[in-house]
Amino acid sequence: MKKLKTRLDAFSDAVIAIILTIMVLDLTPVLKDSAADYLLLSKEIGVYIISFAFVANMWYQHATLFNEIDDMSYRIMLYDFVFLIPLSLTPLATNMMAENTTKITVTAYGLLVGITGACFRLLARGVIHFQYTDTSKMRQVYHKVFGQHNLIYVLLNLVLIVLAYFFPQIILWFYLPYPLVYLLLSSRDRQQMYDVAQLTTNQRQQYLRLPRDQMKQFRQLVETQKAANGTEAVRSISAKPISWVRWLDQPIGAGAGKSGGHLDAEAIRELRRAQWDEFERLAKHQKTAQQQAADEREAQQDAQKAAARQAKKERQRQLEAQKDAAEQAAKQRDRDQEAQEDAAKLAAKNIERQAKAKREAAKQEIKIQERQQKAKRKADRKDAKALIRQKKLAQKAKRYDSDNQDDQSPK
Repeated sequence: MKKLKTRLDAFSDAVIAIILTIMVLDLTPVLKDSAADYLLLSKEIGVYIISFAFVANMWYQHATLFNEIDDMSYRIMLYDFVFLIPLSLTPLATNMMAENTTKITVTAYGLLVGITGACFRLLARGVIHFQYTDTSKMRQVYHKVFGQHNLIYVLLNLVLIVLAYFFPQIILWFYLPYPLVYLLLSSRDRQQMYDVAQLTTNQRQQYLRLPRDQMKQFRQLVETQKAANGTEAVRSISAKPISWVRWLDQPIGAGAGKSGGHLDAEAIRELRRAQWDEFERLAKHQKTAQQQAADEREAQQDAQKAAARQAKKERQRQLEAQKDAAEQAAKQRDRDQEAQEDAAKLAAKNIERQAKAKREAAKQEIKIQERQQKAKRKADRKDAKALIRQKKLAQKAKRYDSDNQDDQSPK
């Protein structure tokens, strides 16, 4: 089966080479000098570069995936054929998109990219299941390492497909960085898978329990290792990862040293396990430091809470004192108000008594005046009667005198 695996590698390489050849042959040559024809050729070349980057990335992913196994199963062979079917349709989709860039052709190209990526992930899962047993935990490691990035690829492709239906001319060029990002992230994920494969079963179980930030720290620790006489000294768990330029210049392969030397499989295995022990030691030290910092923060928080409680109690005492003072002031105001009300009532009663006395005095004065007027009227009546009697007496006397004079006159 090892020979058949080699033949399958050669067959896959041949199919991919033919795919690239067909794509370049589909380019329309310029037979007459025309600006429009040269612009059309430039567009076709741009679309060809997009598809070339995608197919070349698929070749790299396929080559590195099959490089991890020495044998294969019928499942892997079947999955490889299933993967090559949509990949072989790339020249057709590329030619359609270059000749007639519409929402249908760009969307169809995006669907083909998504189907091809899904078939490759199916093939990768088959290789992982063939290479590792269930007890090795490597299947779980594969899902943990590749799972998030695979989800990112799927979501990114779905977004591009949806947008391609509305903006095909623009989304067309967004398919160019897609394989480059895929290449960078998948290469790191595959290197991380290889590094974890060198660990013991117990160490893999511990690795599976790591959160993603600590997984990144372990990867950074491995990337920043320094080769020295077949062994490598670890700098720090928080060291910076290698730069983009250094990543481009480093040898391809899990067994390559960062300084250009190469280690055998056993040395790499021992190195990775030693690095994991160092990572655990540093992680424990970091955890201890974090725990101490957390304890200090907790103590500070407790002190702050105690101070806050004391301040709260002091505020409560002050509020209670202010409340008592306010109550006392309110009571004093009530007493003052009651005293003022009592004084006002007493003053009102005094005023009322004075008014009543004045009214009684006025009544008495009126009665006295009435009696005086009555006595005056009575006296006036008596005087009038006396005057009338005097007048009557005077008249009588006058008549009497006249009668006497008549009697005394001679007859």
